[in-house]
Amino acid sequence: MGRKELEMSTHTTLFNNGDFSLHARISAVVSPEGGYALTITSQRQESRNSHEEQVRFFACLEREGLQALAGLIQQELQVSREGVSA
Repeated sequence: MGRKELEMSTHTTLFNNGDFSLHARISAVVSPEGGYALTITSQRQESRNSHEEQVRFFACLEREGLQALAGLIQQELQVSREGVSA
């Protein structure tokens, strides 16, 4: 895995009410080989260091683990959608 690949990451905001925000980041890692780091962070505008994100959760996952998480999320969204339409 090249250095350029390891520098790539995906970041999204999960929640933001103006004062408090929750973010998720997925980044490629060296170990496990072909794996990813999943990081959940929070940020509070009224804190002493409002520009800094606080790590709430961190895990290194193989591709299969990341796919299992994506499947779990999709399954829950499908169940929620069916419950709304019922």
